[in-house]
Amino acid sequence: MQIIKKLIFLFTFAVLVSACGSTNKMTDQTMVEEVIVEETVLPETVVTAKAEEKIYELPKYNESATRHFDLLDTKLDIKFDWANQYVIGKANITSTPLFYAQSKMMLDAVGFDIKEIKVNNRVATYDYDGRDITINLDREYKRGEKVNVYIDYIAKPNEAPIGGSAAITSDKGLFFINPLGEEADKPMQIWTQGETESNSKWFPTFDKPNERTTQEISLTVQDKYKTLSNGKKVSSNKNPDGTRTDVWKQTKPHAPYLFFVGVGDFAEVEDSWNGMPLTYMVEHKYKEHAKEIFDHTPEMLSFFSEKLEYPYPWDKYSQVIMRDYVSGAMENTSAVIFGEFVQKTGRELIDNDNDYIVAHEMMHHWFGDLVTCESWANLTLNEGFANYSEYLWAEHHDGAETADFHRVNELRGYLGSARQQGTHPLIHFGYDDKEEMFDAPSYNKGGLILHMLRNIIGDEAFFAGCNKYLKDNEYTAVEADELRIAMEDITGMDLNWFWDQWFFAAGHPELEVSHTYDAADKTLILDVIQKHEPTDEIPAIFVLPMTVDLYDENGTLSTYNVTVNNRNQSLALENVTSAPSAVVMDGTASTLMTIDHAKTEAELMAQAKYATKFLHVYSAVNNLKEDASFAILQDEMLAYPHYSIRAKAIKEMDVTKVGASDILIKLATNDEHSKVRAAALNALVNVEGTDLNLLVSKIMKNEQAYPVLGKAVGALYDSNPEKALEYTKILAKEDTDMLVGSIADIYGKTGDAQYLPFFEDKLETVGLYSMFDFYGKYYSMLSTQDVPAMQKAAEKLGSIAGNLSTNMYRKFVSMNTLNRIKGAMTEKQNEMPNDTNISTALAKIKTIMDDIKSRETNKMLVDRYKGF
Repeated sequence: MQIIKKLIFLFTFAVLVSACGSTNKMTDQTMVEEVIVEETVLPETVVTAKAEEKIYELPKYNESATRHFDLLDTKLDIKFDWANQYVIGKANITSTPLFYAQSKMMLDAVGFDIKEIKVNNRVATYDYDGRDITINLDREYKRGEKVNVYIDYIAKPNEAPIGGSAAITSDKGLFFINPLGEEADKPMQIWTQGETESNSKWFPTFDKPNERTTQEISLTVQDKYKTLSNGKKVSSNKNPDGTRTDVWKQTKPHAPYLFFVGVGDFAEVEDSWNGMPLTYMVEHKYKEHAKEIFDHTPEMLSFFSEKLEYPYPWDKYSQVIMRDYVSGAMENTSAVIFGEFVQKTGRELIDNDNDYIVAHEMMHHWFGDLVTCESWANLTLNEGFANYSEYLWAEHHDGAETADFHRVNELRGYLGSARQQGTHPLIHFGYDDKEEMFDAPSYNKGGLILHMLRNIIGDEAFFAGCNKYLKDNEYTAVEADELRIAMEDITGMDLNWFWDQWFFAAGHPELEVSHTYDAADKTLILDVIQKHEPTDEIPAIFVLPMTVDLYDENGTLSTYNVTVNNRNQSLALENVTSAPSAVVMDGTASTLMTIDHAKTEAELMAQAKYATKFLHVYSAVNNLKEDASFAILQDEMLAYPHYSIRAKAIKEMDVTKVGASDILIKLATNDEHSKVRAAALNALVNVEGTDLNLLVSKIMKNEQAYPVLGKAVGALYDSNPEKALEYTKILAKEDTDMLVGSIADIYGKTGDAQYLPFFEDKLETVGLYSMFDFYGKYYSMLSTQDVPAMQKAAEKLGSIAGNLSTNMYRKFVSMNTLNRIKGAMTEKQNEMPNDTNISTALAKIKTIMDDIKSRETNKMLVDRYKGF
């Protein structure tokens, strides 16, 4: 599963901002107050007190589920009651006792109406508490004896208690989208989301990741709808009542959370790979873009199959996009679901493809579906590999620099999470809620340490170890040590130290480094301090094998192997014939750590000029302090292969320099990457004498990338607002979220109420990635309006936040905007206490918010709303 990382960050950020109040300003500086400790000398008086008894407790431990039965096969016959949002089902479950004889069977089944249960065709008695069915078997069954349980039931996922997390915003299991067809612009759909243990809200099963079963699902739907499930569609028959029954069968076992059902009116585009069917299912208006949306799917299947030396193991590969999906994407075996943000036109895909998320879900078909974590504490065995697949694909397809830039962002994500929320061991048995495991350590850190391991043992050994791990454990559940054993069997190494440090401990090293050169001894001395704060879970000392790269005055590279393995350590690099112009710790740029390495401006410039690894160039460029340094490096930075360095060069450019305008205009119109073109436009605003009218006119005619168009119109606004508004109205006709922020910004600057309908029309349709920014600009627009307009907006926002079927993030941002309106109204009332219009509107807004709070069932939102 790929979680929506950006959304989780924005959600956290919005919560923090909403808690602070609208008048607070954020700065880039962190102020540290010196703490003065006053020392007092006490008289030598002896005080005797009863020793406080120390309380000892076992650490929290979430064990893997105990398996009483081995689930062999699951057959489901499913129909849907759209009006009531019910699943009408019949289940045939075949299993055998795992080892010990059994006379009862307990199945997970949440919120069901049970009509009948049979055991081997005989009516059985049972107990049901709304979550678990305990079935009395007709006799005691021994290991190897098959028992068949038949259950006739109605599942009511909407009526069960609803939970969720920032990663997976609802755990209903099965979702009816626009079930009554009341929303004209939204298709009627059904889709499921099983991870973590939510599929038991629509069919009975042993809903744990360490279970596996083959499956057959019969889906009866209206004939106008297409269906999708795991495995192959083995039959499709029309019924006299206008329905159709499709039967999907998967003969290879997988975990129950990977079961998937999808129903809707899709455009289905077919493709193939090595004779195996590929399907891309999108909304009809995106049919011509389907292969671009899922671009490189065949190539990825070849790449991963060859890299792992293990051919793709399932019967087909289907990808479907659904509305209102509760996460980013999910690796349901051979039937991957994506959120609607993946659905894009060709223009929206410019420098914005879906390769990372497609690769992530595809890699899960080996790491997650074929070999599955046996408990959620071991989740990184699924998600770490899936995250690392993004790097592997980028390295293969786009080159090392693009892959390393992706790694920079993964590292930033992990370090940001570590600062804000702390860390935990990758293999984390002490979690409070299994949903907490879907976080930056499991994803980002998991991928980062796999990259480290690859660099320590070597490429050939790493992928041979992956192959052995897959072959030794195919179609089973695993824990972390099984990966270690596979790697040890291949390399002959003892890798316990690596697993203990990176899988079973928390945190990461924080290094402080300085270096000196001894010309007489021709020795470079590196003084290294591991300055991180150790805890019970974070080691005081990390063992860090790495290389040190030295560049001489001509850029010639010398590499030294070192191991950092003390809290305070001096490393002597011998036979260094002259003082190096640049010293780079961790020459392979593969170690997960932060490093504070004292370097002069000249050393940073040399590193930026000579370093062979993108990360070292990127780090040097971002740590340069003096404008003169950027001026010297400007030509090299502007010609650098990766767009991020070119964009940085533009940001630091001295725009008063003669010729700056010509350079920027050339970049704004001709650079191969849209983010560089946009950065150049941003800089041109500050260049005197630039004819922005002519430039923007040219860009409006020739540019295809929406973000550049938005930036161009924004750049023009200050000098020619009338023309900018004219262009903005043209852009507003484009059906894309990639322009809504730019349009909202310009309309907001006018403060003109005639543009409010633009905002109102987008409130319920703006995509999740653009939503937080858009709602913020909507509030800025509202803050300039009169009281009736603000009250009208509050009522609209209240209807969105109060709709329990609305996405969690949209509900939150609507409620947060409501809260900001309430704050603004309160300020107005304080200024004009006798204005009855204000007091009436404020009372109405408070009533709306109180009603929303009283009806909200999502635990996360209930908690957040306490601050409103």
